[in-house]
Amino acid sequence: MDRRSGTTMTLAARFSALVVVVLYGSVIITAQSETSDFARIGHAGFILTTATDYQCVGINPANLGFVPEAQIFSLATPMMGGSERRRRDWAFTAIEGGFSAHSNALARGDIFDLMFQSSSGTFTSAQKQAAAEAFSDGGMRFNADVIAIGASYQSQDFGGFALTVRERATGTFILNDEAANLIFKGRDSPYFDSLAVNWNGDSVAFATAPKYYSELFDGTVLSMLWFREFAGSYGLKILDVAGVKVYAGATVKYFESYAYLDARVQQASFVARSALSPFFGINYGKATTPSVIPGSALAPIGTGWGLDVGATVEFDRWTLSASIVDMGKMVFDGNVYNAGDTILNGLSSTGFDSYNIFNEAQKITGDGEFFKWEGLQSADAELPTRIKFGASFFYSYRLQFGIDAVASLNTTAGSMSQPVVSGGANYRATPWLKLGIGIGGGSNMGVFVPVSILFSVFDGFWEMGLTSRDLVTYLVNKTPVVSLATGFLRFRI
Repeated sequence: MDRRSGTTMTLAARFSALVVVVLYGSVIITAQSETSDFARIGHAGFILTTATDYQCVGINPANLGFVPEAQIFSLATPMMGGSERRRRDWAFTAIEGGFSAHSNALARGDIFDLMFQSSSGTFTSAQKQAAAEAFSDGGMRFNADVIAIGASYQSQDFGGFALTVRERATGTFILNDEAANLIFKGRDSPYFDSLAVNWNGDSVAFATAPKYYSELFDGTVLSMLWFREFAGSYGLKILDVAGVKVYAGATVKYFESYAYLDARVQQASFVARSALSPFFGINYGKATTPSVIPGSALAPIGTGWGLDVGATVEFDRWTLSASIVDMGKMVFDGNVYNAGDTILNGLSSTGFDSYNIFNEAQKITGDGEFFKWEGLQSADAELPTRIKFGASFFYSYRLQFGIDAVASLNTTAGSMSQPVVSGGANYRATPWLKLGIGIGGGSNMGVFVPVSILFSVFDGFWEMGLTSRDLVTYLVNKTPVVSLATGFLRFRI
Protein backbone atom coordinates (compact mmCIF):
# COMPACT_ATOMS: atom_id res chain seq x y z
CA MET A 1 0.00 0.00 0.00
CA ASP A 2 1.10 3.59 -0.51
CA ARG A 3 2.28 4.94 2.81
CA ARG A 4 1.75 8.45 1.56
CA SER A 5 -1.85 7.95 0.51
CA GLY A 6 -3.29 9.12 3.82
CA THR A 7 -2.11 12.37 3.23
CA THR A 8 -6.64 37.91 2.53
CA MET A 9 -5.26 40.18 0.68
CA THR A 10 -6.84 42.50 3.30
CA LEU A 11 -4.70 41.03 6.02
CA ALA A 12 -1.57 41.47 3.95
CA ALA A 13 -2.47 45.09 3.32
CA ARG A 14 -2.96 45.69 7.03
CA PHE A 15 0.40 44.20 7.82
CA SER A 16 2.01 46.23 5.07
CA ALA A 17 0.52 49.39 6.48
CA LEU A 18 1.80 48.41 9.90
CA VAL A 19 5.31 48.10 8.54
CA VAL A 20 5.06 51.49 6.89
CA VAL A 21 4.07 53.04 10.20
CA VAL A 22 6.92 51.36 12.02
CA LEU A 23 9.31 52.53 9.32
CA TYR A 24 8.29 56.15 9.73
CA GLY A 25 8.08 55.99 13.47
CA SER A 26 11.10 53.80 13.94
CA VAL A 27 13.43 54.22 11.01
CA ILE A 28 14.75 56.87 13.31
CA ILE A 29 15.66 53.77 15.25
CA THR A 30 15.75 51.21 12.65
CA ALA A 31 13.15 40.08 8.78
CA GLN A 32 9.80 34.41 8.30
CA SER A 33 10.10 35.42 10.61
CA GLU A 34 9.47 31.75 10.77
CA THR A 35 8.78 29.64 7.75
CA SER A 36 5.37 29.84 6.15
CA ASP A 37 5.04 26.06 5.77
CA PHE A 38 2.25 26.08 8.36
CA ALA A 39 -0.11 27.39 5.64
CA ARG A 40 -0.81 23.90 4.25
CA ILE A 41 -3.85 22.10 5.60
CA GLY A 42 -3.42 18.52 6.81
CA HIS A 43 0.09 19.00 8.26
CA ALA A 44 1.15 19.91 11.81
CA GLY A 45 4.59 19.02 13.25
CA PHE A 46 6.26 17.94 10.00
CA ILE A 47 5.67 18.43 6.29
CA LEU A 48 8.89 18.18 4.25
CA THR A 49 8.67 14.41 3.65
CA THR A 50 4.88 14.13 3.31
CA ALA A 51 3.60 17.17 1.38
CA THR A 52 2.85 16.28 -2.21
CA ASP A 53 0.87 17.58 -5.22
CA TYR A 54 0.66 21.42 -5.34
CA GLN A 55 1.17 21.56 -1.54
CA CYS A 56 4.88 20.79 -1.89
CA VAL A 57 5.54 23.91 -4.00
CA GLY A 58 7.75 26.15 -1.86
CA ILE A 59 8.51 23.24 0.47
CA ASN A 60 10.08 20.33 -1.44
CA PRO A 61 9.38 19.98 -5.18
CA ALA A 62 10.95 16.50 -5.25
CA ASN A 63 7.76 15.10 -3.75
CA LEU A 64 5.92 15.76 -7.01
CA GLY A 65 7.73 12.63 -8.18
CA PHE A 66 5.74 10.43 -5.80
CA VAL A 67 3.68 7.99 -7.88
CA PRO A 68 -0.01 8.03 -6.85
CA GLU A 69 -1.47 4.70 -5.76
CA ALA A 70 -4.80 3.43 -4.52
CA GLN A 71 -5.37 3.86 -0.79
CA ILE A 72 -5.96 0.55 1.00
CA PHE A 73 -7.21 0.93 4.57
CA SER A 74 -8.26 -2.70 5.20
CA LEU A 75 -8.11 -5.89 3.15
CA ALA A 76 -11.19 -7.85 2.17
CA THR A 77 -11.94 -11.16 3.94
CA PRO A 78 -14.28 -14.06 3.06
CA MET A 79 -16.80 -12.59 5.49
CA MET A 80 -16.62 -8.87 4.64
CA GLY A 81 -15.32 -6.39 2.12
CA GLY A 82 -12.24 -4.27 2.53
CA SER A 83 -11.84 -0.48 2.63
CA GLU A 84 -9.97 1.33 -0.10
CA ARG A 85 -9.95 4.47 -2.26
CA ARG A 86 -9.03 4.71 -5.89
CA ARG A 87 -5.90 6.42 -7.16
CA ARG A 88 -6.15 10.19 -7.69
CA ASP A 89 -3.60 11.89 -9.95
CA TRP A 90 -4.93 15.48 -10.07
CA ALA A 91 -5.22 18.01 -7.24
CA PHE A 92 -6.70 21.52 -7.23
CA THR A 93 -7.19 24.25 -4.64
CA ALA A 94 -8.35 27.84 -4.26
CA ILE A 95 -7.76 30.20 -1.32
CA GLU A 96 -5.77 27.78 0.85
CA GLY A 97 -3.47 29.31 3.46
CA GLY A 98 -3.41 31.56 6.47
CA PHE A 99 -1.34 33.75 8.77
CA SER A 100 0.93 33.43 11.77
CA ALA A 101 2.15 36.06 14.21
CA HIS A 102 4.25 35.61 17.32
CA SER A 103 5.66 38.03 19.85
CA ASN A 104 7.76 38.03 23.00
CA ALA A 105 6.49 41.55 23.76
CA LEU A 106 2.72 41.33 23.28
CA ALA A 107 0.12 39.21 25.03
CA ARG A 108 -2.39 37.24 22.98
CA GLY A 109 -5.11 39.90 23.24
CA ASP A 110 -2.71 42.65 22.21
CA ILE A 111 -1.73 40.75 19.05
CA PHE A 112 -5.39 40.41 18.07
CA ASP A 113 -5.86 44.12 18.84
CA LEU A 114 -2.92 45.10 16.65
CA MET A 115 -3.93 42.79 13.79
CA PHE A 116 -7.61 43.71 13.69
CA GLN A 117 -7.37 47.25 15.14
CA SER A 118 -10.20 46.46 17.57
CA SER A 119 -9.25 48.61 20.56
CA SER A 120 -10.62 52.08 21.21
CA GLY A 121 -8.95 52.55 24.60
CA THR A 122 -6.11 54.93 25.45
CA PHE A 123 -2.87 54.04 27.21
CA THR A 124 -2.29 55.49 30.65
CA SER A 125 1.22 56.62 31.57
CA ALA A 126 1.72 53.33 33.36
CA GLN A 127 0.60 51.36 30.30
CA LYS A 128 2.97 53.34 28.07
CA GLN A 129 5.80 52.52 30.43
CA ALA A 130 4.78 48.85 30.44
CA ALA A 131 4.64 48.76 26.63
CA ALA A 132 8.08 50.35 26.35
CA GLU A 133 9.50 47.81 28.79
CA ALA A 134 7.80 44.90 27.00
CA PHE A 135 9.20 45.91 23.60
CA SER A 136 12.68 46.64 24.94
CA ASP A 137 14.80 44.04 23.10
CA GLY A 138 11.54 42.39 22.04
CA GLY A 139 9.19 42.54 19.11
CA MET A 140 6.91 40.70 16.74
CA ARG A 141 7.15 38.50 13.66
CA PHE A 142 4.48 37.56 11.16
CA ASN A 143 3.78 35.51 8.06
CA ALA A 144 0.85 35.51 5.67
CA ASP A 145 0.80 32.86 2.95
CA VAL A 146 -2.22 32.13 0.74
CA ILE A 147 -2.34 29.86 -2.31
CA ALA A 148 -4.80 31.81 -4.44
CA ILE A 149 -4.96 28.95 -6.92
CA GLY A 150 -3.02 25.72 -7.30
CA ALA A 151 -3.12 22.68 -9.55
CA SER A 152 -0.98 19.57 -10.02
CA TYR A 153 -0.77 16.29 -11.92
CA GLN A 154 1.34 13.30 -10.85
CA SER A 155 1.84 10.61 -13.47
CA GLN A 156 2.75 6.94 -13.25
CA ASP A 157 5.81 7.24 -15.48
CA PHE A 158 7.17 10.75 -16.04
CA GLY A 159 6.90 12.60 -12.74
CA GLY A 160 4.60 15.35 -11.56
CA PHE A 161 3.87 18.98 -12.42
CA ALA A 162 2.37 21.81 -10.38
CA LEU A 163 1.39 25.44 -10.96
CA THR A 164 0.54 27.85 -8.14
CA VAL A 165 -0.16 31.53 -7.54
CA ARG A 166 0.54 32.64 -3.97
CA GLU A 167 0.33 35.83 -1.93
CA ARG A 168 3.20 36.00 0.57
CA ALA A 169 4.03 38.53 3.25
CA THR A 170 6.61 38.20 5.98
CA GLY A 171 8.11 40.61 8.47
CA THR A 172 10.16 41.08 11.62
CA PHE A 173 10.05 44.01 14.04
CA ILE A 174 12.58 44.04 16.90
CA LEU A 175 13.18 47.17 19.01
CA ASN A 176 16.01 47.88 21.40
CA ASP A 177 15.49 49.87 24.61
CA GLU A 178 15.87 53.34 23.04
CA ALA A 179 13.55 52.46 20.16
CA ALA A 180 10.84 51.14 22.47
CA ASN A 181 11.00 54.24 24.67
CA LEU A 182 10.72 56.64 21.72
CA ILE A 183 7.79 54.78 20.16
CA PHE A 184 5.67 54.57 23.28
CA LYS A 185 6.88 57.52 25.39
CA GLY A 186 7.81 60.00 22.66
CA ARG A 187 9.16 63.27 24.01
CA ASP A 188 9.04 61.80 27.54
CA SER A 189 11.74 59.31 26.60
CA PRO A 190 14.80 59.54 28.87
CA TYR A 191 16.87 60.26 25.74
CA PHE A 192 15.61 63.86 25.82
CA ASP A 193 16.72 66.20 28.60
CA SER A 194 15.42 69.59 27.39
CA LEU A 195 12.01 70.99 26.48
CA ALA A 196 11.08 74.02 24.36
CA VAL A 197 7.96 75.48 22.73
CA ASN A 198 7.87 75.87 18.96
CA TRP A 199 6.17 78.58 16.87
CA ASN A 200 2.93 76.60 16.93
CA GLY A 201 2.83 76.40 20.71
CA ASP A 202 3.75 72.71 20.83
CA SER A 203 6.23 71.34 23.34
CA VAL A 204 9.29 69.85 21.64
CA ALA A 205 11.85 67.68 23.39
CA PHE A 206 15.57 67.98 22.67
CA ALA A 207 18.73 66.19 23.70
CA THR A 208 21.69 68.35 24.66
CA ALA A 209 23.99 65.52 23.57
CA PRO A 210 22.18 64.15 20.49
CA LYS A 211 23.27 60.92 18.87
CA TYR A 212 23.08 59.33 15.45
CA TYR A 213 20.56 56.58 14.77
CA SER A 214 23.45 54.15 14.39
CA GLU A 215 24.58 54.96 17.94
CA LEU A 216 21.14 54.78 19.51
CA PHE A 217 19.43 51.78 18.04
CA ASP A 218 21.88 48.92 17.77
CA GLY A 219 20.04 45.60 17.43
CA THR A 220 16.84 47.12 16.06
CA VAL A 221 15.53 45.32 12.96
CA LEU A 222 12.50 46.23 10.88
CA SER A 223 11.96 44.17 7.77
CA MET A 224 9.06 43.27 5.55
CA LEU A 225 8.44 41.73 2.16
CA TRP A 226 5.08 41.31 0.40
CA PHE A 227 4.90 39.79 -3.05
CA ARG A 228 2.81 37.70 -5.42
CA GLU A 229 4.49 34.48 -6.52
CA PHE A 230 3.86 32.61 -9.79
CA ALA A 231 5.48 29.16 -9.61
CA GLY A 232 5.95 26.13 -11.83
CA SER A 233 7.32 22.89 -10.34
CA TYR A 234 8.45 19.50 -11.56
CA GLY A 235 9.48 16.40 -9.62
CA LEU A 236 10.65 12.98 -10.81
CA LYS A 237 11.67 9.60 -9.39
CA ILE A 238 15.27 9.23 -10.59
CA LEU A 239 16.25 5.96 -8.90
CA ASP A 240 14.42 2.82 -7.77
CA VAL A 241 16.77 0.00 -6.87
CA ALA A 242 17.13 -2.50 -4.01
CA GLY A 243 14.27 -0.99 -2.05
CA VAL A 244 15.65 2.56 -2.26
CA LYS A 245 13.77 5.28 -4.14
CA VAL A 246 15.27 8.70 -4.88
CA TYR A 247 13.28 11.72 -6.06
CA ALA A 248 14.47 15.14 -7.25
CA GLY A 249 12.61 18.29 -8.16
CA ALA A 250 12.82 22.00 -8.88
CA THR A 251 10.57 25.05 -8.85
CA VAL A 252 10.98 28.22 -10.92
CA LYS A 253 9.30 31.34 -9.51
CA TYR A 254 8.46 34.79 -10.79
CA PHE A 255 7.62 37.54 -8.29
CA GLU A 256 5.77 40.85 -8.31
CA SER A 257 6.40 42.83 -5.12
CA TYR A 258 4.14 45.44 -3.54
CA ALA A 259 6.04 46.31 -0.37
CA TYR A 260 9.68 46.07 0.63
CA LEU A 261 11.43 47.30 3.75
CA ASP A 262 14.82 46.46 5.19
CA ALA A 263 15.88 48.76 8.03
CA ARG A 264 18.36 47.72 10.67
CA VAL A 265 21.16 48.90 12.94
CA GLN A 266 23.84 46.30 13.48
CA GLN A 267 27.32 46.90 14.86
CA ALA A 268 26.89 50.68 14.64
CA SER A 269 25.89 50.50 10.97
CA PHE A 270 22.53 51.98 9.93
CA VAL A 271 20.85 50.72 6.75
CA ALA A 272 17.30 51.54 5.63
CA ARG A 273 15.69 51.06 2.23
CA SER A 274 12.04 50.96 1.25
CA ALA A 275 9.90 50.57 -1.85
CA LEU A 276 6.15 50.80 -1.34
CA SER A 277 3.28 50.72 -3.79
CA PRO A 278 1.51 54.09 -4.29
CA PHE A 279 -1.55 52.34 -2.84
CA PHE A 280 -0.20 53.15 0.63
CA GLY A 281 0.01 56.90 0.02
CA ILE A 282 3.26 57.35 1.95
CA ASN A 283 4.61 60.89 2.25
CA TYR A 284 8.39 61.27 2.02
CA GLY A 285 8.23 65.03 2.49
CA LYS A 286 10.42 67.03 0.13
CA ALA A 287 12.37 63.97 -1.03
CA THR A 288 11.83 62.88 -4.63
CA THR A 289 12.82 59.76 -6.49
CA PRO A 290 13.50 59.05 -10.18
CA SER A 291 11.56 55.79 -9.75
CA VAL A 292 8.28 57.45 -8.72
CA ILE A 293 5.03 55.66 -9.60
CA PRO A 294 2.16 58.17 -9.90
CA GLY A 295 -1.40 57.54 -8.79
CA SER A 296 -2.80 55.45 -5.95
CA ALA A 297 -3.23 52.00 -7.50
CA LEU A 298 -1.86 48.80 -5.99
CA ALA A 299 0.95 48.77 -8.55
CA PRO A 300 3.99 46.48 -8.22
CA ILE A 301 7.24 48.16 -7.20
CA GLY A 302 9.59 45.36 -8.22
CA THR A 303 10.00 41.97 -9.85
CA GLY A 304 12.28 39.01 -9.42
CA TRP A 305 13.05 35.37 -10.10
CA GLY A 306 13.61 32.51 -7.70
CA LEU A 307 14.52 28.83 -7.64
CA ASP A 308 13.77 25.94 -5.27
CA VAL A 309 15.49 22.55 -5.40
CA GLY A 310 14.78 19.44 -3.37
CA ALA A 311 15.50 15.74 -2.94
CA THR A 312 13.74 12.88 -1.14
CA VAL A 313 14.97 9.36 -0.36
CA GLU A 314 12.74 6.43 0.67
CA PHE A 315 13.99 3.17 2.14
CA ASP A 316 12.14 0.61 4.20
CA ARG A 317 9.67 2.67 6.29
CA TRP A 318 11.83 5.79 6.41
CA THR A 319 11.73 8.94 4.30
CA LEU A 320 14.46 11.62 4.30
CA SER A 321 14.15 14.99 2.55
CA ALA A 322 16.16 18.16 2.01
CA SER A 323 15.46 21.33 0.06
CA ILE A 324 16.71 24.86 -0.50
CA VAL A 325 14.00 27.38 -1.31
CA ASP A 326 13.83 30.99 -2.48
CA MET A 327 17.24 31.29 -4.09
CA GLY A 328 17.28 34.43 -6.20
CA LYS A 329 16.75 38.16 -5.92
CA MET A 330 14.27 40.98 -6.34
CA VAL A 331 14.91 44.20 -8.28
CA PHE A 332 12.89 47.16 -7.00
CA ASP A 333 12.39 49.96 -9.52
CA GLY A 334 9.32 51.78 -8.23
CA ASN A 335 9.09 54.33 -5.38
CA VAL A 336 12.55 53.36 -4.12
CA TYR A 337 14.05 55.38 -1.27
CA ASN A 338 17.09 55.16 0.94
CA ALA A 339 17.29 56.71 4.44
CA GLY A 340 20.66 57.91 5.60
CA ASP A 341 22.09 57.92 9.10
CA THR A 342 21.48 61.22 10.86
CA ILE A 343 21.11 62.81 14.29
CA LEU A 344 17.90 62.34 16.24
CA ASN A 345 16.71 65.52 17.93
CA GLY A 346 13.48 67.46 18.33
CA LEU A 347 10.29 65.45 18.96
CA SER A 348 6.85 66.78 19.85
CA SER A 349 4.89 63.52 19.94
CA THR A 350 4.01 61.97 23.28
CA GLY A 351 4.24 58.50 21.75
CA PHE A 352 1.65 55.87 20.95
CA ASP A 353 -1.51 55.98 23.06
CA SER A 354 -2.73 52.53 21.94
CA TYR A 355 -1.94 49.63 19.64
CA ASN A 356 -4.31 51.13 17.08
CA ILE A 357 -1.53 51.75 14.58
CA PHE A 358 -3.63 53.64 12.06
CA ASN A 359 -4.76 56.23 14.59
CA GLU A 360 -1.33 56.59 16.19
CA ALA A 361 0.69 56.86 12.97
CA GLN A 362 0.07 60.57 12.46
CA LYS A 363 1.82 61.39 15.73
CA ILE A 364 5.18 60.29 14.40
CA THR A 365 5.09 60.49 10.60
CA GLY A 366 5.09 64.28 10.35
CA ASP A 367 5.71 65.71 6.89
CA GLY A 368 8.65 63.46 6.13
CA GLU A 369 11.36 66.06 6.92
CA PHE A 370 12.37 64.24 10.08
CA PHE A 371 14.46 61.79 8.06
CA LYS A 372 17.18 62.15 5.49
CA TRP A 373 15.50 60.50 2.51
CA GLU A 374 16.92 60.21 -0.98
CA GLY A 375 15.34 58.61 -4.01
CA LEU A 376 16.93 55.78 -5.98
CA GLN A 377 16.43 54.59 -9.55
CA SER A 378 16.48 50.98 -8.38
CA ALA A 379 17.69 48.66 -5.67
CA ASP A 380 18.06 44.91 -5.46
CA ALA A 381 17.82 42.46 -2.59
CA GLU A 382 18.30 38.75 -2.12
CA LEU A 383 15.28 36.59 -1.46
CA PRO A 384 15.10 35.14 2.09
CA THR A 385 16.76 31.83 1.21
CA ARG A 386 16.15 28.89 3.54
CA ILE A 387 17.44 25.34 3.87
CA LYS A 388 15.21 22.54 5.14
CA PHE A 389 15.73 19.00 6.40
CA GLY A 390 13.12 16.42 7.31
CA ALA A 391 12.69 12.77 8.27
CA SER A 392 9.61 10.63 8.86
CA PHE A 393 8.76 7.06 9.83
CA PHE A 394 5.76 5.17 8.44
CA TYR A 395 4.41 3.05 11.29
CA SER A 396 1.12 2.14 9.62
CA TYR A 397 -1.44 3.68 7.31
CA ARG A 398 -2.97 5.16 10.47
CA LEU A 399 0.17 6.58 12.10
CA GLN A 400 3.26 8.46 10.95
CA PHE A 401 6.00 10.24 12.92
CA GLY A 402 8.31 12.95 11.63
CA ILE A 403 10.62 15.89 12.31
CA ASP A 404 11.50 19.03 10.32
CA ALA A 405 14.21 21.69 10.66
CA VAL A 406 14.52 24.96 8.73
CA ALA A 407 17.10 27.78 8.86
CA SER A 408 17.91 30.93 6.89
CA LEU A 409 20.97 31.05 4.66
CA ASN A 410 21.17 34.85 4.44
CA THR A 411 20.19 38.07 6.21
CA THR A 412 17.61 40.06 4.29
CA ALA A 413 14.02 41.23 4.55
CA GLY A 414 11.92 38.22 5.56
CA SER A 415 14.81 36.13 6.90
CA MET A 416 14.35 34.01 9.99
CA SER A 417 16.14 35.16 13.11
CA GLN A 418 16.83 31.61 14.33
CA PRO A 419 16.31 28.05 13.07
CA VAL A 420 12.99 26.33 13.74
CA VAL A 421 12.74 22.63 14.66
CA SER A 422 9.47 20.75 15.07
CA GLY A 423 8.25 17.17 15.14
CA GLY A 424 5.05 15.27 15.68
CA ALA A 425 2.63 12.60 14.57
CA ASN A 426 -0.16 12.26 12.00
CA TYR A 427 -3.03 9.94 12.91
CA ARG A 428 -5.73 8.82 10.46
CA ALA A 429 -8.61 8.00 12.76
CA THR A 430 -10.86 6.98 9.86
CA PRO A 431 -10.48 7.11 6.07
CA TRP A 432 -12.21 10.51 6.17
CA LEU A 433 -10.49 12.05 9.24
CA LYS A 434 -6.78 12.83 9.70
CA LEU A 435 -5.39 14.49 12.85
CA GLY A 436 -1.95 15.96 13.49
CA ILE A 437 -0.11 17.24 16.54
CA GLY A 438 3.48 18.18 17.27
CA ILE A 439 5.90 20.23 19.32
CA GLY A 440 8.59 22.65 18.24
CA GLY A 441 10.69 25.67 19.04
CA GLY A 442 12.99 28.32 17.62
CA SER A 443 12.87 31.74 15.94
CA ASN A 444 12.20 33.32 19.36
CA MET A 445 8.81 31.58 19.57
CA GLY A 446 9.61 29.51 22.64
CA VAL A 447 7.87 26.13 22.68
CA PHE A 448 4.85 25.79 20.39
CA VAL A 449 2.36 22.96 19.78
CA PRO A 450 1.07 22.78 16.18
CA VAL A 451 -2.21 20.96 15.49
CA SER A 452 -4.20 20.09 12.38
CA ILE A 453 -7.44 18.44 11.35
CA LEU A 454 -8.31 17.29 7.83
CA PHE A 455 -11.62 15.97 6.53
CA SER A 456 -11.52 13.87 3.35
CA VAL A 457 -15.00 13.13 2.01
CA PHE A 458 -16.67 11.74 -1.12
CA ASP A 459 -14.08 8.99 -1.38
CA GLY A 460 -11.24 11.52 -1.06
CA PHE A 461 -12.51 13.83 -3.81
CA TRP A 462 -13.07 16.83 -1.48
CA GLU A 463 -10.75 17.74 1.39
CA MET A 464 -10.99 20.58 3.90
CA GLY A 465 -9.17 21.39 7.10
CA LEU A 466 -7.67 23.70 9.70
CA THR A 467 -4.11 24.06 10.97
CA SER A 468 -2.75 26.15 13.85
CA ARG A 469 0.90 26.81 14.57
CA ASP A 470 0.35 26.73 18.34
CA LEU A 471 -2.44 25.26 20.46
CA VAL A 472 -0.87 26.58 23.68
CA THR A 473 -1.51 30.19 22.64
CA TYR A 474 -5.23 29.70 23.20
CA LEU A 475 -4.56 28.39 26.72
CA VAL A 476 -1.68 30.63 27.87
CA ASN A 477 -1.48 34.39 27.34
CA LYS A 478 2.31 34.86 27.37
CA THR A 479 4.62 34.73 24.31
CA PRO A 480 1.76 33.88 21.94
CA VAL A 481 1.97 32.35 18.48
CA VAL A 482 -1.35 33.34 16.92
CA SER A 483 -1.85 31.22 13.83
CA LEU A 484 -4.56 29.79 11.61
CA ALA A 485 -4.48 28.18 8.17
CA THR A 486 -7.64 27.03 6.40
CA GLY A 487 -8.63 25.36 3.20
CA PHE A 488 -12.12 24.36 2.13
CA LEU A 489 -11.71 24.00 -1.63
CA ARG A 490 -9.11 21.25 -2.04
CA PHE A 491 -10.17 18.69 -4.65
CA ARG A 492 -8.46 15.50 -5.83
CA ILE A 493 -9.45 13.76 -9.05
